Amino acid sequence: MGNRWSTLTMAGLLLVVLLSPAAQAHEQKTLTVILTENGVVSGNITDPSFVQGNAVWFQMHDDTNNTTMSVQLDVNRDGVFNATDDFDSGTLVDECELDENGSLVDDSCIVSATYAFDQNATVNTYIFWVIRTHNGTETMWNHSIVVHKDVHEEEGPSPGDCFGIGCPTDDTNDDNAAVVEESDSPAVVVLALISLVGMIALTLSILKEQKEKSTEKTYLEEE
Repeated sequence: MGNRWSTLTMAGLLLVVLLSPAAQAHEQKTLTVILTENGVVSGNITDPSFVQGNAVWFQMHDDTNNTTMSVQLDVNRDGVFNATDDFDSGTLVDECELDENGSLVDDSCIVSATYAFDQNATVNTYIFWVIRTHNGTETMWNHSIVVHKDVHEEEGPSPGDCFGIGCPTDDTNDDNAAVVEESDSPAVVVLALISLVGMIALTLSILKEQKEKSTEKTYLEEE
């Protein structure tokens, strides 16, 4: 009897997991920042879609001879660059020399650098400096990145909207629901398989218990 209840408990838990909505993690998005001889193409980054957990990809596109660039990002927002706490892209060049096998001749040569903000990064404005060095002369540009809050909320009905039984059917919403269901289908299939295994184990346990009871009853009748 104890085995039966243990199996029932396991199957119940699996069913709860199956019916629970799949958790949706934030998909990291990367914003490309082009660096040219005139500075940053995009300038300040204020797009509301740039949220916590996103990344910036700094690319060097200045092919002027004897020119390098670097980017420094004020991660701790104290107004000054600190190599320990802040981000430094290192020295960026327009092109790296490759050998006959397509490998870097100089392993330290880079043409781009990426910085990814933490998922729980402070929602605020971050300053970054772009330093261009040409024949020993430095030019610096100051820019900013606004990191917005990453909010995951299901859209509910607006004031005055009709919802529930008796309201007109919105084909668009049905289509959207189908898309969401399709995107979650792999996880649902896996959970369904796990639940199925639990149900099979439950069935086998019940059959075994019934068989044992039947054997015991037959034995008593013979006595």
